[in-house]
Amino acid sequence: MIENMENITVEKQEWQLPEISLPKKEDSISIIEYAQTQMKTFDMLPFGPVDSLVLSQLAYMHLGDIVPSVEYDNPPVRIADLYKAEFFDNILNDVRDAKSNKKLLDALCCSPRYRDIKINYFIDNIDEELEKQFCAMTFILPDGRIYVAFRGTDSTIVGWKEDFNMFFRSVIPGHISAVHYIQTVADRLAGPIYVGGHSKGGNLAVFGASFAGKEIQDRIEKIFNHDGPGLSAEIQAMEGFTELNSITDTTVPKASLFGLIFSSDDYMVVKSDRMGIMQHDPFSWEISGDDFIYADGLKPNANKLVFTIYDLMKTLSREDRELFIDTVFKVIAAPGVTSFTEWPMMAVKEFDTLIGTMKSIDEETAEKLKNVLAEFVKTLGKNMLNLPDKEKIKEFIIEKISIRNKADKI
Repeated sequence: MIENMENITVEKQEWQLPEISLPKKEDSISIIEYAQTQMKTFDMLPFGPVDSLVLSQLAYMHLGDIVPSVEYDNPPVRIADLYKAEFFDNILNDVRDAKSNKKLLDALCCSPRYRDIKINYFIDNIDEELEKQFCAMTFILPDGRIYVAFRGTDSTIVGWKEDFNMFFRSVIPGHISAVHYIQTVADRLAGPIYVGGHSKGGNLAVFGASFAGKEIQDRIEKIFNHDGPGLSAEIQAMEGFTELNSITDTTVPKASLFGLIFSSDDYMVVKSDRMGIMQHDPFSWEISGDDFIYADGLKPNANKLVFTIYDLMKTLSREDRELFIDTVFKVIAAPGVTSFTEWPMMAVKEFDTLIGTMKSIDEETAEKLKNVLAEFVKTLGKNMLNLPDKEKIKEFIIEKISIRNKADKI
């Protein structure tokens, strides 16, 4: 049953990918502008996918000092009550794109649609030993409906490592926590339930609902998965799994990344005003009226790196996947680095270890791994165009990493 599963130094500074924008439709708006301008209450306009993305983004903010913990059954707080200057530093601390998140918070606290939503049952659990990053909160709508929101991958190394663990573990620790969280909230609150999240949060929402049990599933009206991975065939074959595709609303951007992993073809493609990997950002998704602006399909070959990695993972044994991913994260997790906001171009501190891993696998797989590494360097090059010291960084990659040359010596 489900309960039983299981020496390169670079000065630290905050690095971000450049925000390269595409032309927007004249009438398109972002989730910030939607929250600023949508005056209809939920009695007038039912909860929908845009509302889910809005609240999923709010779930990335640090609300643990304000919203009651899931450990207790205390009264909730209104969204409007978050709007106190003394809270802002904590709420936005180490949150990616704090400026946009602050604008969204401003809009939500003023909005007749969102300000009276109540929040309760906050949980934020980072466990490095278990390689688990799990955060969830529950929104109680004015009409009594419940929206259970799971946070996606945050900036912690642990959070990203847990994502990649999905390639060799059918069930990650966050999955178990998602099931227990939904069951706990459903036991405490009556009424219809929505479940959702962005990125890994969408995956947790789908998994949690799929194993929550029939009594709770009968109360779930919709599951929202915003560019999060699907569930593997191994998970779907597990005891206790219930297929909920008919009530699952999956949205991905044209250059989808994470949302295509273990996915079926049952998704809607949303337009974004960014390019490449930055389309994963909820602030870039385009809205018109009360819904997203949808595209005809995915952008061809938009994420060659992701598909290259995915193709490699399919050919590796479970043991080799684990070895490869563990090695890559040893490279990333340089001494003292726990967050990607601290991680500039630390590059390949343990590159020789990675090369050693390649030597331990067969020649065909090693060739695929070389392609992964080459695509990684190319992707870095494209995404570094507007970063400071770009020429210095390019020289560093060419001289110090020399991926193709080193790989050819294997």
